[in-house]
Amino acid sequence: SNMREISLLPFTIAGVALVAVVRMFRRAGGCGAQRSEAATGHLRRLPLVSVIVPAHNAAPWIGEALESILGQEGIENDRIEVSVYNDLSSDATHDILLKSKQRFESLGFHFTIGGRNRISASERPGGDGKARNLAVRQSKGKYLCFLDADDAMMSNRISRQLELARRNPDAIVGSRFFRLPENSTEHYTRTLNELTDREVVLRQYREITIIQPTWFFHRNVYDKVGGYPEMQGLNDLAFFHKHLDHGGGLVRDPKALVMYRYTSTSLSWKSSRQQILKGCIKPFERRVLSKWKKFSIWGSGRDGKNFFKQLSKDNKKKVIGFCDIDPKKIKRGFQDRNGYSLPIVHWTQVKPPVVICVSMGRTGGHLERNIASLGLVEGVNYWHFS
Repeated sequence: SNMREISLLPFTIAGVALVAVVRMFRRAGGCGAQRSEAATGHLRRLPLVSVIVPAHNAAPWIGEALESILGQEGIENDRIEVSVYNDLSSDATHDILLKSKQRFESLGFHFTIGGRNRISASERPGGDGKARNLAVRQSKGKYLCFLDADDAMMSNRISRQLELARRNPDAIVGSRFFRLPENSTEHYTRTLNELTDREVVLRQYREITIIQPTWFFHRNVYDKVGGYPEMQGLNDLAFFHKHLDHGGGLVRDPKALVMYRYTSTSLSWKSSRQQILKGCIKPFERRVLSKWKKFSIWGSGRDGKNFFKQLSKDNKKKVIGFCDIDPKKIKRGFQDRNGYSLPIVHWTQVKPPVVICVSMGRTGGHLERNIASLGLVEGVNYWHFS
């Protein structure tokens, strides 16, 4: 049956050769995994899954992202919609989209383009949050699969995550991921990919434990949150915590289903530690500190001090002290410019519940062993925040 195989961007991870996107098999007479129903005169069904692609000056990568959608297995083409919003690009993004639309529709896919290229130099793009919202609004699928224009997905991504989303209709469904270039953000990539299912939930205040480029969920999840905040940067963090505020779940496929590209223009890497701290602390106060009458802070260094600084006045009053391992800090105690003065005790004397403001994985295992030696239970009488 005149099949041809296409592989894109081979790369290695952990010394094992991999294919970055897909192995796509095409049938004769259609150039696609499924023959177009439109070509046979039948009406296409409504899409089941809408792939949401925000795009701004994405010409160098978007072709690869779209190719990875063409290669999806285990789902018929007419059940997939590609919904792209072009957020005032000034490169060849729009031309690529027009050519892709024709190709996709000839193969039975639904393909919707919103937005346009920039006309005037005075026009400013709305940002990735707004572009995602507009791409969702113009889409029709019951399920939403998010794909950034500079990323790509494995050939079994949609079928695997669709199955998980059907079983978990109130959850954000994500997956592990590959990084390209291979060694970029190595500590971050390893930390997230090595999280257990339980830790995906328990580490929710350290970072987004399921990265946004892997998200897939029922449209009702999006509607309940109300979409992405239309601000520059950290709109995924705000969506993530609002979802959790509503009691939403977190589910992660154990397979790496997305190739997540690191570029110098990535907004997530332009966000400061202070911005991320502010984005996490309010949800932490709402969901955890509101239930505690008093607590201690583990770590009197930069992260512990910044955590205390960002607390509301009511929650600052609940802090009974810090703990540390440094004798000099313990002797000095804690004072700030606003008149707060608190003791710093040795970590063996800390009184739970405790907020851990020391980074994990950077102390040679000492932090983790110290916590374990006290018999504390994560998610009950201690939470990691740094």
